[in-house]
Amino acid sequence: MKASPLQKSVQQPTITGADRGPRPAGVPALKLETLQDTEEEHFPITPKDAAIKVVPGDLTAMSWGSTQSKQMKDAIKNQVSAVDNGESLQLSYRVQTQRSPLSRHKPNLDSSHFTCKITAQHNYSQSNTVRPNSKMRDAEELTEDRKLQAVIEQVMVDQLSRAVISDPEQNAVSVSPTSVPPRYRRTLHHTKVKTRMSLTENILSNKLCFQARILSRCGREACRKLIGFFFTCDQTLTVYEYRNFGKNRWNALPFITRGVYLNRGRPYCLQDISQGAELRFCADGPHLPQSLRHQPCLTLRVTDVDDTAKGALLTQSGETLHRLSEEEIDDRNTLKEIQGAVRDRLKGHAVQTLINLGRDLQNLHLKSDSMQQKELLGRSLMKQLCLTQQDFEAVWRIVSRCAEGRVHPADVMRAVTGEMRENRKAIFLKVYVKLDPNKTGSIFLSDIEKFYRGKQESDAALEANPNPDILAFVREAGKVTKTVSYAEFEDYYEGLNLEIPDDEEYINNLRATWSI
Repeated sequence: MKASPLQKSVQQPTITGADRGPRPAGVPALKLETLQDTEEEHFPITPKDAAIKVVPGDLTAMSWGSTQSKQMKDAIKNQVSAVDNGESLQLSYRVQTQRSPLSRHKPNLDSSHFTCKITAQHNYSQSNTVRPNSKMRDAEELTEDRKLQAVIEQVMVDQLSRAVISDPEQNAVSVSPTSVPPRYRRTLHHTKVKTRMSLTENILSNKLCFQARILSRCGREACRKLIGFFFTCDQTLTVYEYRNFGKNRWNALPFITRGVYLNRGRPYCLQDISQGAELRFCADGPHLPQSLRHQPCLTLRVTDVDDTAKGALLTQSGETLHRLSEEEIDDRNTLKEIQGAVRDRLKGHAVQTLINLGRDLQNLHLKSDSMQQKELLGRSLMKQLCLTQQDFEAVWRIVSRCAEGRVHPADVMRAVTGEMRENRKAIFLKVYVKLDPNKTGSIFLSDIEKFYRGKQESDAALEANPNPDILAFVREAGKVTKTVSYAEFEDYYEGLNLEIPDDEEYINNLRATWSI
């Protein structure tokens, strides 16, 4: 069978240059491998993985005009289009990965990945919720430090502003009152260079700073921020009040003037200033508000003391340790024993009992006779707390001795039931100031419902619990006036204080309920 001319042309590249003969010098060399068909000019360069495998023997035995050649050409075009599509997909994937940095890593579709991701997001959200609280507390501590420094500076300015020439002691010179007119009694020659009471900054630096609060059932008085100073140079003390006037104005005003004050017939000493101690003063001071002057006496509770500075001052002054008398020791032991017995009897219904006692105490203010107040208070305590007449008389005698005969019924009730510790009281006062920022002495019922974050108990649970829920209590107490007084709010949490012995649990309860 003879070969066709096309087959000969296909087989022609296999002929070597020796069979053709020598190429003339002016004729260029023919490079057949560079020649391509016009239909295949735009073929892309295929990657190695998608390379088209073509057997050379098949091409030599195939005719381009036959049906097989058309099928082969269609197959080659399909493969090339598939390669184009694959490259376009790869190109689009590259573009997407370049646009989205987060998609550079392959997503893990395992369920454990989603669990870890959800846990990480939960931990992150928890860290975000805890972090602002810690920052808020740091900011509060910084604010308190600034307040303390401002009060210290104001105290030093007040005490050092009096010049020696204007000291009242200068008028005590020996000048005959009849020799010169009154306005010319003291001349420059009769003026002392230094008086006995003249002070310097070095002398006033030996002081003990402490913070205190007023023992009162009035919210306006109980929330006052008091900062006191005890000076070891002359055993005097003074108390200042830090007050805000508007949003950005503040001032440190004298609350109790500097002087020597007595405690059971002896002056207050450095050892009397300790956390939890009570300082009593007469209620006729020139700087006291009018609402406090009608009380028998003013009682301050020391809430915080710089123990390091106190120890250094005790060592420097060489003050001997003050020991309690046998009478004071017996009084403390008697009160501790009575309070322990009362707290044991109040377990399970302390909140409701103290609420009832607070209402009875509120009615006693309408009675002006002290003997009648004592009789009604004794009946209420013996009814609500099962207190014996002997224990009531003992408590009344102890409170009367400490207050030098000026007894307030609230002091007697506080001595019987006890009071929450100062770390608990500090958080309670923060809660109250949040609900009553203007310190009016009462809280609107709408504000309590607005800031309350505790759980809502069912009616069945409320009926089974002898102690009322805080929302049920305030709604019942403020159903007429739509307000709740500081005394009522304090009575509730004083009762809760007796029910929860652990400090951390009690403080966490307050923080969680009111978002403090």
